[in-house]
Parts: sequence; C-alpha cells; structure tokens
Amino acid sequence: MAKKTKETQANAKLFKDGLLYRNISRTLIEQCTRIGITTTTLSKLSGIHLSTIKYFRTSQRTGKPFSAATFFGLTKALQLDFDQVLPPHGGALVPFPEPLTQKDVESLLDAAMLLETSKPDLLKLMRTLSDMARPTNPAIDETTAVFAAEAGFKVAPPGSLESLIMIGRRVRSLRIVRGWGRGELRTASGVPFSSVFAIEAGLQNPSMQTLYQLAEALSAPVSFFFKTDAETEKDQLDLERRAASIIASGQIGSVNEMLSTVEYLFRTSTGTPPY
Repeated sequence: MAKKTKETQANAKLFKDGLLYRNISRTLIEQCTRIGITTTTLSKLSGIHLSTIKYFRTSQRTGKPFSAATFFGLTKALQLDFDQVLPPHGGALVPFPEPLTQKDVESLLDAAMLLETSKPDLLKLMRTLSDMARPTNPAIDETTAVFAAEAGFKVAPPGSLESLIMIGRRVRSLRIVRGWGRGELRTASGVPFSSVFAIEAGLQNPSMQTLYQLAEALSAPVSFFFKTDAETEKDQLDLERRAASIIASGQIGSVNEMLSTVEYLFRTSTGTPPY
C-alpha cells in the first residue's frame, strides 16, 4: 500500500489555516449565545475545565487545534447533532458489515465464556513453559512478569476519559474489521504507530485532525466516533463482536503451533525415542 500521508488525504484541506477548528469553535460559541449559556455554566455542564473552554473559544479566531475529548464534551453538553457540526472528511465511505445474526451472537458469547474458563489453564501453561526455559534463559522471569499483572487487568485504563475509551474501542474494532494491522492504519492515515496504539488503548486524547485522518483511512464517518445514540452503540457492539471473531480466527494457527511445540518439548526433554 502506498504511503498516504495526511497531506494527501481529502480532509487535509479542511484544516488548512485551522479552518475547521475555527468553524467548529464558532458553531459551538454561537449555540452558547443562542441558548444563553455562560462559559462557567458550560464548564459545569460538560465537566471540562474553565481554562480549556477559554482556549477553545480563542480557536474561533486563531484556528488553534483542540482535542477530540474537548469537542465531544462541549458538543454533547450543548446537545448539538454531531452529524450537523462535523463536515464529511471528503474521502470514501464504506458501509459497516451487516449485523451478526442472533444465533452468531449467542455462539460467540458461549465461546467467550468457555475461553474465560480456560484462561487460568493457559496462564499455568505459560508459567510451566517459563520453568522449562529457565535453564537456558535465567532472565525469563523478567519477560514473564506480565503474568502476575493479568489478574489486575482492567479494560478501562486508570485515568482514561470515558470518551477516549469509546473512541479507542471504535477505532480498534473498525480497524480489525477492515482487515488492517496497526502498521497499515499508520501508513494509510499518516498517524504515527505509537499514537494509533495509544488512541486504541484510550490513553491518548487525539486532536480533531488526527481523528479525521483515522476516520478517512477507515472509510467511516467522523461522527461515528462521537455519537452515543442507540443505533450507533449497536453498530459499535456488532463491530466489537465481529472483531473478536476475526481475532479468534487468526489465533487458531498459533494455538495449533503451540500444542505441537508442547508435544515436541515433552518428547525431547524426557528423552522419549522418536519411534
């Protein structure tokens, strides 16, 4: 795939001289004036710090960038329609796949419960392999320290904003459904690999321009990453389930190889004759 930097994406012209930042800021400020909401009241309604809102207001004049989380919080507090506020990125749009059938969903959920039940055995196997590796790799305990943290793993990283977690999950599931790795999304969007990783994890608050780059690369409406209506949340849930199924399909070969390796390790370490 040829490299497609942000300058070659259709959305680049929207941000020339900060134009889109100016327009969004102006639209939201006009809404505040129309319904008589002060900056202080808006801060209370949105949960966004007063200084951040003051900076956002200056963008109407300066075109300075602001984050996706700031935009989400203010737009939601002002009860504006994301589709109306956000212009299209100008690139192609590819419809989401048809929703999974109820039968598929039930099968997926049953399999997920079985997978959760088998996780302790998988962790035990990993620790056993670590014990086997220790004679030739004394430092193996350093590389397996992540096992100890598994029980304390949380889907929502501490300190993450709820909106960032939502955006990250939608970016990740849509990327997987589109059949891309993070490197391919980086190439298509021009967003650095480290940022793609952090955004998907809900650990980075992307600028609006970055989100436009990702949305265009993923052939999705920008508003999809912000909307919280029932229909959009159904789309998100279906994409996440579909992504889980795709990931599982890709892991079958890895598990098969692991089982073959375990058999080989047993035979060779115990000195079992090859006949």
